Amino acid sequence: MIENEDMATTPRPIVHESLSTSPDTIQVPATQTATVPPANPFISVDDLLALKVASDPQISPDGSLIAFTILQCHEETNTTSSAIWLLHCKDGKTQTPSQMTGTGIEKHHDFAPRWSPDGQFLAFLSDRNGSIQIYILPLAGGEALQISNLSHGITEYSWRPDGKALMAHSPWKPIDDLNQPDTDAISIVYSRLDEQFDGLGYKEGRHQQIWLLTLDGTATRLTSEPIDVIQSCWSPDGKEIAFCANRRPDPDLSVSIALWVLTLSTGQMRCLTSQDGLAQMPSWSPDGQNIAYYYSLDQTETGNISPWVVNAHDNSAPRPTTSSAVNLTCLELIVDELHISMIGRPFWFPDSKSLIVTVQERGQVHLYRLDIEHDQTIKLTSGNGCYINPQLSQDGQTITMIRTDWFTPGDVWSMDSKGENRHKLTGVNDTLLRSRQLVRPKRITWQSSDGLEIEGWLYLPPLQQEVKAPLILEIHGGPSLAWGDSYVHEFQVLAGKGYAVLAANSRGSAGYGEEFCKKSLNDWGGNDFLDLMAGIDHVLATEPVDGTRLGIGGLSYGGYMTNWAITQTNRFKAAVSRNGISSLFSAGLLSDGTTWFDSVMSGTGSESGQSFQQSRSALTFADNITTPLLLLHADNDLRCPFSESYQLFVVLRKRKHTVELVRYPGVSHLMDLPDCGTPKQRADRLFRTVEWFERFV
Repeated sequence: MIENEDMATTPRPIVHESLSTSPDTIQVPATQTATVPPANPFISVDDLLALKVASDPQISPDGSLIAFTILQCHEETNTTSSAIWLLHCKDGKTQTPSQMTGTGIEKHHDFAPRWSPDGQFLAFLSDRNGSIQIYILPLAGGEALQISNLSHGITEYSWRPDGKALMAHSPWKPIDDLNQPDTDAISIVYSRLDEQFDGLGYKEGRHQQIWLLTLDGTATRLTSEPIDVIQSCWSPDGKEIAFCANRRPDPDLSVSIALWVLTLSTGQMRCLTSQDGLAQMPSWSPDGQNIAYYYSLDQTETGNISPWVVNAHDNSAPRPTTSSAVNLTCLELIVDELHISMIGRPFWFPDSKSLIVTVQERGQVHLYRLDIEHDQTIKLTSGNGCYINPQLSQDGQTITMIRTDWFTPGDVWSMDSKGENRHKLTGVNDTLLRSRQLVRPKRITWQSSDGLEIEGWLYLPPLQQEVKAPLILEIHGGPSLAWGDSYVHEFQVLAGKGYAVLAANSRGSAGYGEEFCKKSLNDWGGNDFLDLMAGIDHVLATEPVDGTRLGIGGLSYGGYMTNWAITQTNRFKAAVSRNGISSLFSAGLLSDGTTWFDSVMSGTGSESGQSFQQSRSALTFADNITTPLLLLHADNDLRCPFSESYQLFVVLRKRKHTVELVRYPGVSHLMDLPDCGTPKQRADRLFRTVEWFERFV
């Protein structure tokens, strides 16, 4: 059956309909007495660990099969695992996929499936033997064979077009070739600002390099750069490799990335783009003439990340793929607790004249076809939802992707190249979610203090007549991220407990145009704060919400804004700050993104540097705080260091203010994601959040 993308696919939201309107209802003869079944329970904190995450669908070369990954939690062992699954691409209906790897394993991760060019083998990454290596599974039968054994694991890889070798990325430093003992256990040396990175920790002086792996396991390193060489792709003839890197002098002092090409026969590299901007995710055209990529001149994350194209051979200047492409931002991230796919690759159609790209717009992610030859930008998907992880079949006839919405954490879908005949192919969480009540949010807009239109999503719980709900204001990270059409477990839990939730996309959020996104620069805690307060005022004036029972919470920048807000107003009865910032000055010095902090909050003409950052920091005004504050922070957070919460906790505790600080060992900045914190840590975080609001709001 063809699914309508404008309807909830799983499960059914709370609606007031007669039983006869539901296609799933068994019709009872009129002579019998109809009984109303008990209502399904609302979503609970514990349900978080039952959710499975589907990702990375890959179409086989003949277009008949789709390989994809499912990640799941195991509460008993407090572990996660992921496995490769397989389904038929052209069945056009929801089906039960077959598990290809990882059967019965509760802690190993098999992921990143990639078909061999002839379709006879399926490669994937796995940590089953301690480090992440490449394995190859023969489709004709047999066990998966490990073919790589690089000492420091593999981060990305791809098949060479002839199928006889693979390219891989792995960290390396010169001492690795000398068979000398590593002294990192004795002393750790910092000589650059990029010696550590959130999620990786201390990098031990190593940087990502490109390696060539033959099918017998022989590994040859192709680059020896003192910088990270990332996001590579093959030329169609297998003679060259395009990649992204910051090869400027002192690369740790800038965040720019350029597009380069390595000629394998000579070892020579040539630069195809400006080294001042951000070039990402190259994709070589099938005819070998052009390379498409995503580009932003802006290094603050507020500029549009747009699709560009450059000739690979004639030294001509890069150009936007279409005249309107510069108005697009090709992200595929709408904030939730399950996905972290920031940006994928553009995909060429076989004729080398058009591309498939993702576009983030107003809380949604849609797929577009960019016709370079005719300068046309064509939207392929519509309605609610987010379409992420797209891939185009080799013949250009089928597109597969992950589709998420408010009620579906993500399933594999497919459609034809014109965006028609959309089909849902999996239902990885249907059994659980169809047994729960979910709240459908509604899109609302309001005018901020300066007249700017702001958008948000309001989750209203079922209410009896004349009853008003307490309200929780939820603030996303970034600030250049966004809420939207995605499943957010925390919002459903809170709504199920009777709270209204306002998920606001204040100025600085992505998907509303470049001008809107740039309005957050040098103004954290300014007009963005006023946007949020105006949103609360709008909801109080138009919805059944109790203005005397308000809570606030958020992660990262959302944690910063939570801390800041309670120094500026006492209207909130409770606040929960996750991995937040209390001092912009200290965070900017200690973060792994220190150069980025310098660019987004460097000051204004009248007030610059440290004094400006202190004037927009919660720590400066901590004596104003009257709201009970729960600080939740990841121990290994290098983006917004743990000290940011600790110093605010110390100041408030000395005043005997109501404050608690919870530190999560072994976890990095993105603590909500299933492959970051342990299952029990993620559940604990959500439980404490809900309990804090229940105690004080």
